[in-house]
Amino acid sequence: MYTRRFIDLEESSLKAPIGIVGLPGIANVGKIAIETLTHVLDATHVADFFSNDFPPRVIVQKGISRCPKSTIHLYKSAPDEPHDLLLLTADFQPATGTGVFEYADYVASEFAKFGVKELFALAAYEQGYNEYFKQFPLPPRIYISASSEELLQKTTQSDGMIATEEGVVIGANGIIPAWAASVYSMEGACLLGETIGVIKADYRAARMLLQKLANFVGIKAHFDVIDAEVDKVVEFIKWAMEEIAQKGLPTEETESPSDRYIG
Repeated sequence: MYTRRFIDLEESSLKAPIGIVGLPGIANVGKIAIETLTHVLDATHVADFFSNDFPPRVIVQKGISRCPKSTIHLYKSAPDEPHDLLLLTADFQPATGTGVFEYADYVASEFAKFGVKELFALAAYEQGYNEYFKQFPLPPRIYISASSEELLQKTTQSDGMIATEEGVVIGANGIIPAWAASVYSMEGACLLGETIGVIKADYRAARMLLQKLANFVGIKAHFDVIDAEVDKVVEFIKWAMEEIAQKGLPTEETESPSDRYIG
């Protein structure tokens, strides 16, 4: 990894910091969640880092080009809040299995230097159409896997938070908290917001993840800044339900939840 630091942090300067990760994935749920949280909390840009396992692409916006990167922002908690937050997102996920594990080790080791004891990854659970439409318009559910029974109990206390019975979480969003727990003695959990594959940017799932996360990390934040985007997702879901009712499901749902890509 190649790192540019904008602020040098010392563990002693942070208050019981928690790491929160959300990389691009299905419906970009995790990335949307982190970018929204960073904006709402007005978090400080701490560092960028670059992986040579990212796709060989240059990102261009209004004629200006840059290499793809990961970013870390810091939220310094209010006096009555228990934790500072280190927020990580990126333009891409690493492209290979080796790259994912190298990336996970770098993230976990950096967070360990800052004194992080708990690390949460925010991502998506791709639900089957029938099950998802049967649940709608109730809020999307959050599927959770954790490194310990204690953390699992902590994160499944409220309604709509479900322990994942079985399956796999593919990619860095799943590997990072598990690697941090396995190698760096942190507690790690992966929170997956329920979505369906036809949604390209699921602000609805991201907002639900953020609302639940805010409760159990003890921050005071409101996420109405994305309400307009959430409304667009709701309207798209209604349209998709009507289309599928008329034309049938786009693909046969023969796979079981344990085989389905989640992350």
